[in-house]
Amino acid sequence: MSNSIHGVLHVLDSTSGKSRPLTLASNVLSVDASGTTVPVSITSVPMATGAATSALQTTGNASLTNIENSLTSTLVVEDITAQGHLSNIENSLTSTLVVEDTTAQGHLSNIESSLSGTLTVTSSVTKAETTVSSAAAVTSGSYSSSHDCSSQRKIIIMGSTTDSSNNIDIYVSQDDVDYYKLGNFSIYPDNGAFASMFDAPYKYVKLRFNSSATVTAIIAGSN
Repeated sequence: MSNSIHGVLHVLDSTSGKSRPLTLASNVLSVDASGTTVPVSITSVPMATGAATSALQTTGNASLTNIENSLTSTLVVEDITAQGHLSNIENSLTSTLVVEDTTAQGHLSNIESSLSGTLTVTSSVTKAETTVSSAAAVTSGSYSSSHDCSSQRKIIIMGSTTDSSNNIDIYVSQDDVDYYKLGNFSIYPDNGAFASMFDAPYKYVKLRFNSSATVTAIIAGSN
């Protein structure tokens, strides 16, 4: 540093009350009358009251650790509880499904056994017929012989006649004694031939002719 003086800096001497110039001696700033340099050690500087220290940080860290432990414990417990509920639900559903499946399989097995067995026919189909008129010479108001249809559901009346102009009436009975005309049902020959099918809720049936003719008539039925 140059010793040339461009300006003089003064400080107030509190003892004498006078200003004293600051001077540099061998590039050292003298701050007292003796010109002794006073070293400053930063490690010996006292800290202000309440300043942050490592001890305060340790306490904070301990508090944070406690909070972390508490949260971890709570989360683990809740997770275990939830897993327990899910496990119970799974066990219940599995048990229910197995039971229902077993029951359904039992029903299906019974149905399969029934269907796979031999089909037994309890009653055979039967048919019967009666020739109620066989080339018979009939007159107006005369009747054919009767046919027993008590075990039959359907009957058919068929035959031939030499009279193609007049209808043939149907009479029914429950005792083969008293006969009644079957409503408005009649048979109308077509060129001498006739055929007609009826339900048979009655027991006996016969024909009544309305003109003179030669007639062959068959009544047949089945169950």
